[in-house]
Amino acid sequence: MTKKKVIIAGAGLSGLTLATALAQRDWDVQVFERSSQLREVGAGLYTWENGLKVLESIGVFDEASKNIEFITNLDMIDNPYGRMHSTQFTNKNRFCVIPRQDVYKALVNACKCAGVKVETNAETVSADPSGIIQLRDGREYKADLIIGADGVHSNIRSSLNIGRKEVVGNGAWRALIPRNDEDKTGIAEEHWNEYRRIGIAPSTDKYRYVYLTGMTADKEALSEPFNKKAWLSSFPHLESVLERITDCRLDKNFYYIYLNSWKKGRVALLGDAAHGMEPNLGQGAGVSITSALELAIQLERYDIDGALDNWEKVMKPAADTTQMFSRIYGAAASNWPKELLEIRPEIVSKAMGSNDIDLMISTAARYVTGLNASVFI
Repeated sequence: MTKKKVIIAGAGLSGLTLATALAQRDWDVQVFERSSQLREVGAGLYTWENGLKVLESIGVFDEASKNIEFITNLDMIDNPYGRMHSTQFTNKNRFCVIPRQDVYKALVNACKCAGVKVETNAETVSADPSGIIQLRDGREYKADLIIGADGVHSNIRSSLNIGRKEVVGNGAWRALIPRNDEDKTGIAEEHWNEYRRIGIAPSTDKYRYVYLTGMTADKEALSEPFNKKAWLSSFPHLESVLERITDCRLDKNFYYIYLNSWKKGRVALLGDAAHGMEPNLGQGAGVSITSALELAIQLERYDIDGALDNWEKVMKPAADTTQMFSRIYGAAASNWPKELLEIRPEIVSKAMGSNDIDLMISTAARYVTGLNASVFI
């Protein structure tokens, strides 16, 4: 029996997750990556229960999460208000920060073991709904299914002329820093001061993950090189953390991607190409790899057209809700009226303490696939 063939544009986290999951289900899988080598850019990866279940389901959890410290509390702290909210975690509702390189390396190894064919220096420029993909060098290939997992600036999405990309005026520095004996164990924090935020979380036994978020217009905060003095002026109590930042990556702008549908014929969009968002809720990658595994499961159960329909019905509402609340969270952090900043902590505290809002914010984190059935926990 001839194997079904899928071509995936993009060897990021979502593309490699889908590649592994489909190869494990006996698909013929080809991945085209425009970069010259397989590598993941970034520092830490916020990984909630949904993402951890995906890593377990495709057999990469043990390799990816060596020496990981699980987090018991995530605290939101405003200066000078104090703690606005605290989220607790258990062994049934886990949360950790895994170095992105560790996750990526484990996925690359899983692809190799599963027989996935990966070609680098191969940029895809377009896809036709009939299932034909074209590369920058003029080559064309036909497959049963084409996946555009090529990021927020997706060529595949542009060629289909669907969706819209919206830039927001917020960005962030991200870094892994060495741990020291004074660091808290099991506690992650996000500190607010006006329109700047610093997040700090345990990662491994050697590293902590740090992100520093501000408005793109805040030149002192988000201009290269990294300006420690500017951040110290807002967070003097975090001097020990800031002094340990020596190698960090800057994203000056974040993007939202909005699509009415993730599919067109035999082409589907995945990950940031389908639902890019600010990383305010730490669910961009989680939604992406959960969606990837869900698609593989649906393709195992149904024909391609039925699987694409069911996949979108199952996953798109969770992604849409997460996008919406990421935007609301970002607006509260970065676009709050300056004359009303004094009352922001109390309003945020009350909102985050609402059970209904908490359930909506955590929609994606509570969605678990890769089990006997896809469920919310």
